[in-house]
Amino acid sequence: MANNYLIWLRQDLRITDNTALAACCQAAKQAGAGVLAVVYLTPSQWQLHDKSLWQIDLILRQIAQLKQSLAALNIGLVVRTVADFATQAQDVVALCQQNAICQLFANREYLDREIIRDRRVHTDAQQIGVQTNWYDDSTIVAPQRVLTTQRQPYKVFTPFYKRWLALLEIAPLMPAATPAPNALDTTALAATLTPPKQALTIAEFYQAFYQPTPPLDEQLAQVQALGETLYSAGEVAAQARLDEFLQHDIAEYNSARDVPALHDHLGATSRLSPYLAAGVLSARLCYVKARQQLDVLPEAYKDIYRWISELAWRDFYVDVVVNRPDIVKGQAFLVETDTAVMWRYDEVDFAAWCAGRTGVPLVDAAMRCLNATGFMHNRLRMVVAMYLSKNLLIDWRWGERYFMQQLVDGDFASNNGGWQWSASVGTDAQPYFRVMNPFSQAASHDVDAAFIKHWLPELATIPAKILHDETKLQQQLAANPAIDYPRLDTPTKVTRKLAIEAFKHAF
Repeated sequence: MANNYLIWLRQDLRITDNTALAACCQAAKQAGAGVLAVVYLTPSQWQLHDKSLWQIDLILRQIAQLKQSLAALNIGLVVRTVADFATQAQDVVALCQQNAICQLFANREYLDREIIRDRRVHTDAQQIGVQTNWYDDSTIVAPQRVLTTQRQPYKVFTPFYKRWLALLEIAPLMPAATPAPNALDTTALAATLTPPKQALTIAEFYQAFYQPTPPLDEQLAQVQALGETLYSAGEVAAQARLDEFLQHDIAEYNSARDVPALHDHLGATSRLSPYLAAGVLSARLCYVKARQQLDVLPEAYKDIYRWISELAWRDFYVDVVVNRPDIVKGQAFLVETDTAVMWRYDEVDFAAWCAGRTGVPLVDAAMRCLNATGFMHNRLRMVVAMYLSKNLLIDWRWGERYFMQQLVDGDFASNNGGWQWSASVGTDAQPYFRVMNPFSQAASHDVDAAFIKHWLPELATIPAKILHDETKLQQQLAANPAIDYPRLDTPTKVTRKLAIEAFKHAF
């Protein structure tokens, strides 16, 4: 049997600008070897990591697209289902041993369980004579490369961002080359290595690996109804969305990004995060194309760099996790502050927040949008996170986990970083005394209450000026008990004051 090279695809389900895939194909070409690809479904691990059905559905549909794209390159895709990372590590080494694989290629992952798995694969592969090759690919600048003059990691985003930009000016990025078709075709071999009758649709996957619950059943129904419409799989779809955003929306990004009612009540953000989280699209390609757009729209300089800064935030939070691996295990960046805050664990209040029944219209509309679509506008993520962790004083970890269970773009580093920022226990966090007023936020960013009324139809007849005024809304609800919407037990100004007092003692 001729030697083959193996590309192990994880959160990089694409052929365009894939560093490990490009390196694997180039090495195989020089050696006259075939290229085999493998993707694993790890249902137990995914449930442990709270991966949403929205995201799993996108991954499953993307795998089907990826198989076709790889076949056009004469690369066969092996799809296997294993319970967890430990089994996955054993299987990938066995796959190498049983199929004359002499080199393994993969892009690095940076969370602790993934690192442990990859170290085991490296060690076990070496023992059977298989060379492993690892690449930084999921961030624009690799973790631990953006350092202070004292060679220390940054704890504050703004200086990190300035240094990040400077590094990219010194060494401009070049996307990895898309491979040409390989001389040797491994598609027939891959077919023999892929077990039959795997659960490759979200309905099959759910039936095979989940213990049904009413919330999961409801999420599955939403995913089946809207998943393909909202989040089309395939690199063509992802790159088309990127190009559309850069050509039509980025010029007004600085102002429009904070208006949640735009784009069918999903907001005027790029909506590329699902593709970045699943690796259908590379952050590097997003950055390169955004920089190129500066030549086309020089007048949109501030808007383009505002969006680029959002890409930098992704890198920043990965950098934080790499430098503080204890964060993956539930620790806050500011451990003493987090420990000192007397967090509440009120399941009734938390359930109301999850369901969008708090009595605060913008919070409730945002949560119902999340539950119905697997997505939430970025500003609204801050609003609802701050309301849970400040006004309700509920442990931010509860909200962090709920978001991961719902989001199509769930990414541990970004989600965790955002929650710690909102709860004032993270690196470069929002000062504890700054508590977003959700009524003021609604008045500023949902002026005519279009977003609120879309997701809260029971409030559709109430004028925006009343919805944006807490006191007037409570009076309206009291005068109209037939309106099926909860009244606030405690005014937000009171819960805000209580939160500030709680945090003041912690600091």
